Amino acid sequence: MSNQSMTTHEGSATPELRSREKQAIERETTRGGPVFRADVDIVERADEYLVTADLPGVESADVQVRLEGGVLSIETTRGFAPEPGWTPVYSEYASGSFYREFRLSDQIDVSRISAKMRDGVLELHLPKAEQHRPRRIEVTS
Repeated sequence: MSNQSMTTHEGSATPELRSREKQAIERETTRGGPVFRADVDIVERADEYLVTADLPGVESADVQVRLEGGVLSIETTRGFAPEPGWTPVYSEYASGSFYREFRLSDQIDVSRISAKMRDGVLELHLPKAEQHRPRRIEVTS
């Protein structure tokens, strides 16, 4: 880690804590209320890609995952909604819906895509098509 990303406190190096605002989708005009770009991590494994999407405050019943025309989309119908009469003294969290989409390649076996939601995190398992999985080739003499 570079010295620029670290601060020292009483002689010990500790990572800086920085709040990061959610990125609003500016061009979205078809949904009511704010719509945010869901943050994701994508990990490649030998037999699949694992996509994890952060959807804080969203229940599994409010998540729609669609595949259409080679585009995989994640959409929530609503996010965290404060209780009526709730007036925060200070707030860093803006409520709204989430949306994200990805164009899939032919490396993905679209018939085997699965999704699981737990604690505000959506896991998408995108299995690789058999012909794109790594395999061992036997060498004969």
